[in-house]
Amino acid sequence: MLICMSTTHYLCSAAQDLLSNPLIVPVKILRGHEVVDFEGVLDCAFHPTQPWIFTAGADATICLFTNP
Repeated sequence: MLICMSTTHYLCSAAQDLLSNPLIVPVKILRGHEVVDFEGVLDCAFHPTQPWIFTAGADATICLFTNP
């Protein structure tokens, strides 16, 4: 699960059981975009075979996040 909030992206894990307590635990915080006109991240895409996340921002940049 990827939650985007302005300039900060939270890569999170959530419980698999729908009857359990809905707890979202941040795994990693991804930073990279600037806020422009109250908008930050506009879109994200996951690579099908590599551990990569691409994000497009309102600051006219594309960020690539990799798992080291």
